[in-house]
Parts: sequence; C-alpha cells; structure tokens
Amino acid sequence: MKLGNRKKKRGEYLLDVKVQTRGRSLRRIRAATALVVGLSLIMLAGYGIRWLVRVTIHRLVYDNPRFAIRQIVVDDNGVLTPQRVVQFAGVQVGQNLLSVDLDQVRSNLEMLPLVRSVEVRRMLPDRLFIRVAERTAVARLRVASRELGDETFYIDRAGFVMKALKLGDGTRLQPQTPRPAPVLTGVTLADARVGRQVESEQIYRALELLDKLDQAVAGSMLEVEQIDLSKPRQLVLTTTQHTTVKVDVEDFPQQLRRLGAILRWAQQRQKSVQIVDLTVNRGVPVTFN
Repeated sequence: MKLGNRKKKRGEYLLDVKVQTRGRSLRRIRAATALVVGLSLIMLAGYGIRWLVRVTIHRLVYDNPRFAIRQIVVDDNGVLTPQRVVQFAGVQVGQNLLSVDLDQVRSNLEMLPLVRSVEVRRMLPDRLFIRVAERTAVARLRVASRELGDETFYIDRAGFVMKALKLGDGTRLQPQTPRPAPVLTGVTLADARVGRQVESEQIYRALELLDKLDQAVAGSMLEVEQIDLSKPRQLVLTTTQHTTVKVDVEDFPQQLRRLGAILRWAQQRQKSVQIVDLTVNRGVPVTFN
C-alpha cells in the first residue's frame, strides 16, 4: 500500500511540474508577443511622426512660395556676364532658395578655367548671391606642336593655364588681360595643360620678369611683345619698339635699372636701342639704330 501511494504522489508531482512549466512558457510567449507588438507600434509611430515632419517641412519650406528665388545677384570682375554666370551655375529664378546646393553651384563655376574663386550665399527670403573672381592673363603661350596648330593658351601670374571659353552659340570668351599679353615662345606641350599650373621654372622666371618690368622705369618705355624661353638661364625679350633685350634669369631688379638708364640715355639723344645684352655684368653691349 505504501509503495502504491508513493508512485501516485510522484505522478501527481510530475504533473504539477509540467503544468507549472507550461504556464511559465505561456507567460513568456505572451510577454515576448507584447514586447514585439509594443516595439512595432513605437516604430510605426516614429515613422508616422517622421513622415509628418517631412511633409510639414516641405509645405512650410521647400513648397513655400515665399522662398522662391526672385533675384540672382551676380558680382563678377571679368568677361562673364551675369546671365552667363547664372547659366554656368545651374540655378534659375523661381527655384526654391533653400533647396539650392551651394557647394554644387560653386563647383559648377570653378570648373571653368577662367574662374579663380567663387562665393555663393543665400539672402533670405528670396535672393541668391554669387560673386565670381576671374583669373587675369598676363601672357600667352605659343607651343610648337602640329597637334595644337594655332591654339592660343593664356597664363596668369600664378602659372595657371587657360584658353578661350567656347560657348554653344559659337562665342569665344578670352580671359581678361590688363594690357596686351606678350607671347612666351619655346614652350613645350607639357606646359599647355589647361586648368593646371605649369611646372617649367623658365616660365615662372618669365612671369616674374614681366611683373618686375611693370614696376620699373624701363617698363614705361618698352612694351614687351614676345619672350623667348628656349635658351637655358636666359630670356630674350622682343618689344613693339623693335628692341631685343637679353636678360639673365637672376637679379632682375639690377638688370632692369641698367636697362632704364640705357633707354633714358638713348631717348635724350634721340636714338633708338636695337639690341641690349644685360647678361654681361660689366660693359653692357648695346646696339643703336
């Protein structure tokens, strides 16, 4: 009898354990289900709020006629007209001011070799401001190459190479020049890469010479037409006055002072200078007409 009761109690105990285990499992399932449902509701609510905010922003900002561009103010110091600046910038009147990508507008304009720098800013509520600083060409490059033919290249004081901008209507816009740009000859094809700075030290010497000449007395008495760069450590200038001047690539100020003194002496005696060799330190050879 005792053995039978023990088996009966053991069976009841196992049954009770199974019932308790099943109950805990059901509670866990319900809790997990509630958690999933709660998270789903939170996500749906977040998505709804995000969608509502986005729609509200579009209605209040991007679809708001108050922020439509009514005027594009262009400040340019060169050959590009305001209409062409706007065209190259890729913006237009009526476009939403706040939706304009200022970095893209700046990039569009800086892709033009003629352009040195660009400033773009919004002027709320309805104006866009664009300031363009163009490069100034101080000389032209003549490259001895059959591939390029008579192609003309321009260069600024920093050695940046440009060429005329061809528009869709056939118009050619040349870089601005403060004065007639002399031609640099003896230039290689590698130095005619548009949109990049030259690497030739001889070209930089020629640009420096032009800069120093503008500041010297001799610069007011001569107009440089061509500079030959083909000889190492020497620059040969040809002027519109039919004067040939040989210059060493070092110590420009001293050589230009000598040249100014020679030109003044010749002017006082109503003579014209034909050839001057400034590469000689003493006893400068001069040929007069």
